[in-house]
Amino acid sequence: MSLRRSLGLAGAAAVLAAPAPAGAAVQQVLLPGPTPYPTQSPPLVAGGAPAPASLSFAIRGRALERVVAAVGPNGKLVSLRVLHRLVLRGKGDYLIVIGGPVEDVRAGAGSDSQPGLRTNQILWSGFSAGKKVLAADAQLRPREAGPFLPLRLHPVRGSNSYSLTITNATTVSQIAYAGEGFPRQLAGLLDQTRRESLAGGRLSTAYASVDGLVRVRKDAARTSAPLRIQGSLRFPAAPKSARGGTVRGKTVSFSTVLGDNSPLSLRVGVRGGGGAPRLHVVARPTNLVRALVPPDAPSWAVAVRRRAIPAEVLLRRLVDTRMQLVRSDQYQAFLSNPDPQGTNRTVYVYESAAAPRHRAAPAREPGSSDGGLVLALAIAGSVLGAGGLLVLWAHS
Repeated sequence: MSLRRSLGLAGAAAVLAAPAPAGAAVQQVLLPGPTPYPTQSPPLVAGGAPAPASLSFAIRGRALERVVAAVGPNGKLVSLRVLHRLVLRGKGDYLIVIGGPVEDVRAGAGSDSQPGLRTNQILWSGFSAGKKVLAADAQLRPREAGPFLPLRLHPVRGSNSYSLTITNATTVSQIAYAGEGFPRQLAGLLDQTRRESLAGGRLSTAYASVDGLVRVRKDAARTSAPLRIQGSLRFPAAPKSARGGTVRGKTVSFSTVLGDNSPLSLRVGVRGGGGAPRLHVVARPTNLVRALVPPDAPSWAVAVRRRAIPAEVLLRRLVDTRMQLVRSDQYQAFLSNPDPQGTNRTVYVYESAAAPRHRAAPAREPGSSDGGLVLALAIAGSVLGAGGLLVLWAHS
């Protein structure tokens, strides 16, 4: 049985086993959130087990991460670097082990200490007098960490065309439950979930009442983290014609959300060629907006007063949206935070890189080409604009 499947079964069993008073017809079932319900990585783990950590109860940890994925002209991952900045607040000793397929690590900018490296582990130990910044600049092994990145890039080249498909790769299949709920209570829980989602924080613990038997849904829930992506393609100058001269390079920018009741893929259509533009795409796990909008009403509570909405429909929407928010929360921590209650913010950056060099002989072949992504484009189905795109990593 796969890790994903076994963890999904365990999560479902925990929900279905929610205790009920003897003889009671109504059961209280724990809803997804704030703890992970879709339990597949991230955060990354080493050897299939969570890394040990020792942190004083007086210390809180806040993690900020920048994950930089360099991709070749075929869209495949070439290298993976993570800038992991852990801010500790409080007084006490700490011993922190952050697991993952770590190849190398050094102190990042502004770090108050030097990290240690052990097989598949980043090590921190010391004493916090009130505030401590632990910044690690880590190289990860792409083959092992790459499958857990949130985006997949798939380029296709034709004789006079090019297309690039950007796909949300966070989808997992999870067992979910069903039952006879109470529409007014479920509507209130949907409104609460919507408020917490729009506020941008973690979900609070919540229970739903089910009248009678709690059942496993016949169809598994397909859960994806909503991702806000921004990107740019910077084209170099190109020869204008056989007579000489050049065409000035340009930058085209795009922005959309993959998920949240929107398509999980964006296709960039291309005609012609003329240079190897640099690709820069930034993905941020985000909240839900569209999936939690009540039907023709300012709130779910008003919606169920205006017309009958089956309790089964409300419960399905409640469970599915909360699992999406939990999945988004998981992708806020690509590497782990030793404080389970700590806040996490992660941004994923994809940049075009040269194709890896291949050696046919011990000596390097002369005239190797950089490669890069060749794109001359028209973007289909997304917000499109020309001009430069500056993407900043906010340390907030």
